Amino acid sequence: MDDLGGLTAERDLVPSAGPRLETRWIGSVDLGALALGSTSDLVWFDSALPEGAPGSAAARAAWSVLALTDGPFAARLRHQDRVARVDVSPPAERWFGPPRAEGRPAFTVLEDLLRRTPALDAPVDGCAFALGWVGFLGYELGREVDGPDRVADGHADADLRFVDRAVIVRGDGAAWAVTLVDDDEPTASAANRAWSSGLRVPEPLVWESAVPGASVLASSRDRADVTTGLPDVTAGIPVGVPAPDQPVLEARGRVDRAVYERAVDACRHEIREGNAFQVCLTTAFAVPDAPAAAGDRYLAEYLRVRGADPVPFGAYLRTGDLRIASRSPERFLRIDADGAVVAEPIKGTRPRRADPVADAETRGELSASGKDRAENVMIVDLLRNDLQRTARPGSVRVERLCDVETYASVHQMVSTIAGRLPSGASRAAVVRAAFPPGSMTGAPKRSATAIADRLEGAPRGVYSGAIGYFSANGAVDLSVAIRTLVTVLHPDGSVRRRSLGAGGAVTWSSTAADEADEVETKTVSVLGGVGAAVHW
Repeated sequence: MDDLGGLTAERDLVPSAGPRLETRWIGSVDLGALALGSTSDLVWFDSALPEGAPGSAAARAAWSVLALTDGPFAARLRHQDRVARVDVSPPAERWFGPPRAEGRPAFTVLEDLLRRTPALDAPVDGCAFALGWVGFLGYELGREVDGPDRVADGHADADLRFVDRAVIVRGDGAAWAVTLVDDDEPTASAANRAWSSGLRVPEPLVWESAVPGASVLASSRDRADVTTGLPDVTAGIPVGVPAPDQPVLEARGRVDRAVYERAVDACRHEIREGNAFQVCLTTAFAVPDAPAAAGDRYLAEYLRVRGADPVPFGAYLRTGDLRIASRSPERFLRIDADGAVVAEPIKGTRPRRADPVADAETRGELSASGKDRAENVMIVDLLRNDLQRTARPGSVRVERLCDVETYASVHQMVSTIAGRLPSGASRAAVVRAAFPPGSMTGAPKRSATAIADRLEGAPRGVYSGAIGYFSANGAVDLSVAIRTLVTVLHPDGSVRRRSLGAGGAVTWSSTAADEADEVETKTVSVLGGVGAAVHW
């Protein structure tokens, strides 16, 4: 058994020569409208960039993907309460085996499923997503990598779907329908072809202006975001979803501000004692329910939030009892089909200012901040170590250090660490070796996560984990689940809990008040969009 829990690096050959992708160009499409019109579970990777974003960020927002989970070859891995439940449709059983429940660790089961997944070529030049497994890996899976021994509260620690149909949208707005077909499964293949050929560009969304008495019609052509081809919703909200005039609803903290500030000081004590260099201390806010609306009101709410906050790793997941709305600017890991691997941690955040001069000064202050640079460099060193566990010796390098990038609500300090994997490397093993994302743990990871767990006293769930895909061509792209609103539903559809996590890196030079202020800053882009404000 190796130090990654026995995960293998080999990939079984799928005996059938039949599985392949069929791709059909469909012009342009409004993914928001398409998602609103779907009743199945879905995963939407929603990429965009704010105006004036640096060129270094452009590749992160090159594609958006709407993956639908109701295709004939569908399968699902759901890991909850330490049990893996694998659900498989009959046409996919010859790849993934029959439905089952087992007690193996989540990453071990995922490795097995990835090894069984038929290898597929990329559908369009430049697009790494060749269908495959989509969904989330929750923070508590860190227990499989020497992290705190917890499980998520009332929902899965991981939920990944094998999807056989999706719509992909390139940065210039061009869109394709992508489906899996297999000569050995003619009925399932015919169903996917019928879905693709029957796919019509949905009616454009009608948006109601925030200006009383005014209304506009949005279309993918006349109001397209120039980065992604998706609707620019900055000026309005979907009809039928009331727009809050001002943030008046209270998002109540799990602990009050004074308790959080005392926890910051406790982290500083642990650092002084030599037990950590940096601790990522988080908390959570209970968020009021979305206003009533027809259909998926949480998706309609997400559409409102995204309009004011373009990010490269936006995502909306409708998966079982969860609704996950993420406005993450941060990539956890990208693995290319050829084995190139990249991590892009963010450490160091400042709020945007309305006055351009003050905003430029704030950006400059972040760039020059010794404290923020120290936080970032510590996490860079941690991630170098994480990648070196699975990368080729000598291949790991820092390509970019402490570069400041600007988003709609914040300036953030970003670094890039790159490496190359050996041929045939297990993608699950690579992700496991770096999990949870280092920017959400602190350093050293094992000690820092133990300190944070003791002080937080509760699981983080989806927050601080990862959202993204394991493509059938070997590519992987995962974001860090931050700026992420998670809604847990009862079986009857009523809300059990809605929460937004937020936190920051504590170092010896931290002050409790500044760290609490940073927590509030990080909630603005999501809470403001749902008409709520922090109350703690």
